[in-house]
Amino acid sequence: MTLYKVVGSFVQFPGIFIMFFFVITIYLYVKRRLMWRFFLLITLVFYLISSPFFVYLLSNFFYVEDTKVFSKKGIIVILGGGTVQYNNNVEIGLHTLKRVLKGYEVYKTTNYPIVVTGGYIVKGIPESDIMKKILLELGVPQNKIIVENKARTTKENALFTKEIVENYQAIYLVTSYLHMKRSLMLFERIVKREVFPVVCDYPIDFRNTFLDYLPSGDALYVFSQITHEAIGIIKGG
Repeated sequence: MTLYKVVGSFVQFPGIFIMFFFVITIYLYVKRRLMWRFFLLITLVFYLISSPFFVYLLSNFFYVEDTKVFSKKGIIVILGGGTVQYNNNVEIGLHTLKRVLKGYEVYKTTNYPIVVTGGYIVKGIPESDIMKKILLELGVPQNKIIVENKARTTKENALFTKEIVENYQAIYLVTSYLHMKRSLMLFERIVKREVFPVVCDYPIDFRNTFLDYLPSGDALYVFSQITHEAIGIIKGG
């Protein structure tokens, strides 16, 4: 089984590209071409950014301590994380669903009202409308849900919910692990209320087994998320 997993990871994407670059590296080295160093570098970089262990290490830079106690009376703000639209079919995105379920968990504990925030980028149904539908199906009363359906960015999430939350002492901000640091920075700066992070949707399954040192498409996807968040933080939101 171990051999099967190892071989399998290098005959499918992204492992097959790593093998391709590695073979070129060996060939150029044997031919005594100086370009072998360049291809070796490409091989190593591509291996690292598609390896769960390396992506796990990078993700630790985005760590924000999660809120476990909800003693200050406030409001729950759930940030949208995208929808899936295929032809005429629309469903809630996986990141958004995890955020909604976590927000619902906080609601069950506190009975605080919920703001769902998120519009659409180009066209389609605002993700906040879909989030509200899920919450209603879970049994949250309609008068406990406030919809903000215009925001297209995290910064707009903060800007467009500012007036909604101004009468509340605290905000319990629900979003994904990687997204939290940037979201917290923006909400604290724009909304100017006490903001408590509620983390969900952890970035990668890391168990420190041999599988975590093999190339993975999931790890490569998470690396792209990390670069997106890092650029956002550097830009200030």
